Amino acid sequence: MVPLSRSSSLFPGESPPTPAESVSLRHRAPQLWIGVEVLDWTRGETLTALTSAFRELTPLVSIEPPDALLLEVHGSLKLFGGLAGIKKKLVAELDRRRLRYHLCAAPTPLAALWLARCARTDVHDLSALPGGLSVLPLAVTRWPDDVLVGLVEMGIRAVGECMRLPRDGFARRIGAQYLEQLDKALGRRPDPRIELGSIPALCLTVELAAEITQTTALSSALQDLVARLGLELRRLQRQVLSLELVLRHTRRPATREKLQLVEPTHEAQRLMGLLVARLESMTLPAPVIALDLTALPVDMQIEESELFADLAPGQQSVAPAALVERLRARFGIERVYGLELIEDHRPERVWARRADKLLQGRVSSLPPSLGTARPLWILPNPVQLTANELCGATFTSELHEEVPERIESGWWDGSDISRDYYAIITGLGQRLWIYKDHATRGWYLHGLFG
Repeated sequence: MVPLSRSSSLFPGESPPTPAESVSLRHRAPQLWIGVEVLDWTRGETLTALTSAFRELTPLVSIEPPDALLLEVHGSLKLFGGLAGIKKKLVAELDRRRLRYHLCAAPTPLAALWLARCARTDVHDLSALPGGLSVLPLAVTRWPDDVLVGLVEMGIRAVGECMRLPRDGFARRIGAQYLEQLDKALGRRPDPRIELGSIPALCLTVELAAEITQTTALSSALQDLVARLGLELRRLQRQVLSLELVLRHTRRPATREKLQLVEPTHEAQRLMGLLVARLESMTLPAPVIALDLTALPVDMQIEESELFADLAPGQQSVAPAALVERLRARFGIERVYGLELIEDHRPERVWARRADKLLQGRVSSLPPSLGTARPLWILPNPVQLTANELCGATFTSELHEEVPERIESGWWDGSDISRDYYAIITGLGQRLWIYKDHATRGWYLHGLFG
């Protein structure tokens, strides 16, 4: 492989950041990021727990999977006695958890992360970033192996050597996304980070006194978990939109069941009904020794609706979301869905299944292709009719619709049709919807009237 030409200036070439980007970066608020790399093998919940602890220092904490955290601490410097005070608190928390780690500070999040991965010293100013990052090995970027191998074959082994390559050549030969990462690390382009929610997931556990082999025997333990969850949600003034129930076994992997609610709720009775319905449809692979219930709180929603507007005296109303959730818990999410009407003249394409269309309210108007002459029952695949079936005793001798409905559509997407539709009545009084295909000259059954 022929190496790219080099230059003495930083990122030479014809494609520097635009003037608008440079102005916005010059006038942005100053930032100071701390990158924390956890060296021990860590699970996602460990990083989440660290995030909750670090929120005492700054509200902006971002997870960098699978083993790092990024904290923006510029606004907390005076409160905690400068960078040294903040790092002292971070070290104390990490030592308390008996974790091995590296941490480092820099004006950009990506630079802080790269410096922490190599256990380098802090860099406080943007102008010092090129020198601070130039000595880092390429491994700190964690680019794909084929990219790193290609750079090594060209004699490039450090971040600073990448900086001296022509920009256009680097983007063309290596990839524009990696050039953009270098720009972000140097503060030449913005690098916004996702701020995690302030309320962590609620995790509740109950250990069973004995191994349980029947799902019906788990109800009492599960009721205790759900009651505790309801009290915690009421205390936080939050609701939940999803649940995960974990059934732990002795010598087998845990059984996990996830529930996705249609709308948020904090009602323990409603959650209990859904979980019991899911348990009743399960077959335990092994005895259960413990239950874990995990829920992610969301903001409270006050609005409620009723399935039936007019109820008889003493009749209890049913929330539509609760009904849908009970059906899904019993039959599965994929079997309970809504319908979305689509503007299309082809009968088989005027609707589609949509799980999020269950509670969207009534349809204000039908597409023009759905008229009174169309049956509601459309076959998934038209059935071809033979000449004997058309001329035999099963059907009347003549078509009752004198003027057919001609549909010619779909030429723009390669699924064009050209058909003449008729409504016929069989000898048994059934009203069917058939068509003649102009391409094949055959007859097909496509729908049934009620």
